[in-house]
Amino acid sequence: MHYFVDFDRTVFDTPSFKKAFARRAGPLELLRQGWVVLKAAFDPERTVPLRRIAKTAFGTFASHGRFGFTPGDLKRFLYPDAVSFFESHAPDITVITYGVRSFITAKVTDALTDVPLRDVIYTHQKKGRILKAYTEHAVEPVAFIDDAVFQLASVSKYCPDVTCIEIRRDGREGDGRWPVIRDFTELDAVVA
Repeated sequence: MHYFVDFDRTVFDTPSFKKAFARRAGPLELLRQGWVVLKAAFDPERTVPLRRIAKTAFGTFASHGRFGFTPGDLKRFLYPDAVSFFESHAPDITVITYGVRSFITAKVTDALTDVPLRDVIYTHQKKGRILKAYTEHAVEPVAFIDDAVFQLASVSKYCPDVTCIEIRRDGREGDGRWPVIRDFTELDAVVA
């Protein structure tokens, strides 16, 4: 089975992240973060284009009043069951995430630094059309896991052969159109 998995509120504890990063960085912290960005930009062994470094840094600043995150700082916001899921299924997982590209790239890259995923797909549109292109010729079964009902509806519409699973980290009832899990430990029972 191949899994297409959402990032925010699915594998990443976004509410806790928002609380922890709610305060704006002070001048000293901004200088430190700016220095890290400059070091990355002028590192003779860097493999990332300068434009991407600048776009990520300033996108993060615009979203959260800071230039970046300390490398690996966001790993602590991964749900423990998601970490276990990644450890056992990483080659069969593609993260698909929706949002402001530069900021979400910074978050995903930092949080999933050590996870050997097959791919990460970033999109600013509904996920159904995107997944259709990735799953049209799939030979293995495919599951899509997300907390956003509009994304599940989009994937259901464009990819009728994909098993959609709603994850409810918030403890609320599911929409009712798809199987619901509370965490990844419940996934095997749903896809069996």
